[in-house]
Amino acid sequence: MKKLVFILVGLSVLSCRDIENCDTDDNLDFMIVRFYDLESGSSKKIGFEITAEDSPYTFTPFEDSTGVGLPLNPEDQTPTFFFDSDTTSFELEMSYEEVEVTIFDPKCDPSFTFLGLDTVRQTFDSTVVVGNVTNRQISTNVEIYF
Repeated sequence: MKKLVFILVGLSVLSCRDIENCDTDDNLDFMIVRFYDLESGSSKKIGFEITAEDSPYTFTPFEDSTGVGLPLNPEDQTPTFFFDSDTTSFELEMSYEEVEVTIFDPKCDPSFTFLGLDTVRQTFDSTVVVGNVTNRQISTNVEIYF
């Protein structure tokens, strides 16, 4: 009987033990922006230096140079991004309605999901919000045409 109790206690401890896996989180703390040619609608490679207001960082486009992940800050509900090249400059100010914070495991960083993305102001020819939630299942949040 004592052996059975030890076995059951051991199994319950093992079954309650969480497996730390921070990589299973689908939430993103950035929005995905893709660039398109205004006339043809085809993907457009960019050569901008991309920065954010009140940030010392420069953001690097994806490998194919047709998109970029732009970080969102839960403390700044209207971030502004600047796109500069030798010949042109553009601005994109975004907003979001709310932030969901999730903690999957105490050993993992908190996870943020931004809901209700929208354009506040922009100087491109056209912008379209096609995915208003930041999530790995969404390949594009904002399409920019110029």
